[in-house]
Amino acid sequence: MNRKFWIPVIAAIACGALGGAIGYLLAGNDLDNAGHWQPGVRRFIAFTGTIGVFVGYAVAARLVRGKAVTRDGWTLSYRRIEPKASGYRALDTLKVKDFFAGLRELGYEPHAEGCDDFGNRRGKVDENDALAGCNVALVDRRVRGWVRVQLPVPAEGAARGMGLIEIWNEGGESSHELGLFAMRVLSTLVDGVTAARESSRTSQDPVAMVTAGLGDRPVHRT
Repeated sequence: MNRKFWIPVIAAIACGALGGAIGYLLAGNDLDNAGHWQPGVRRFIAFTGTIGVFVGYAVAARLVRGKAVTRDGWTLSYRRIEPKASGYRALDTLKVKDFFAGLRELGYEPHAEGCDDFGNRRGKVDENDALAGCNVALVDRRVRGWVRVQLPVPAEGAARGMGLIEIWNEGGESSHELGLFAMRVLSTLVDGVTAARESSRTSQDPVAMVTAGLGDRPVHRT
């Protein structure tokens, strides 16, 4: 049985019956002596029953299905993420924490959660993990939704990798804005990042062009 469908339906029926019963009790004194309902009484009981149906369905659906979430996304292309020189004969591997540091400079308060290939969040990850190959959710307490960033390591011999920024939105503009800022921060760490909407049939554009409408700092955090 599909519980996400049937539980709200059953709750709606039960709450509708309860609402009708409450209406009947409240309007009982308006019944005529012959036992026939006045038109106003019928409308009142139907009204309370209808409210019960809507409230029961809405509450049960929210509890069973969770918040309404929409999905959007960008595909990315980038040059192989190589260690960068940090001094005489020293190389530093870019880490998730380097990416998050750029977001924190913008005022975000992200924490990392690991994701599987289907976008399901599966708990926290170590910010010391390498940025190359990461698959993390950016979660911020003041963003309505979250953003998944996946940067697979390119195949052997390939100069460029293909990744994505996946935006899970729970309302408003804050999650979309976080996705664009995440793209901009990535472009400061990783060479040659280009992007296009998943739904677009056009070629990818440099991140500077994609994020040209952004200000210096986010404005849509709740």
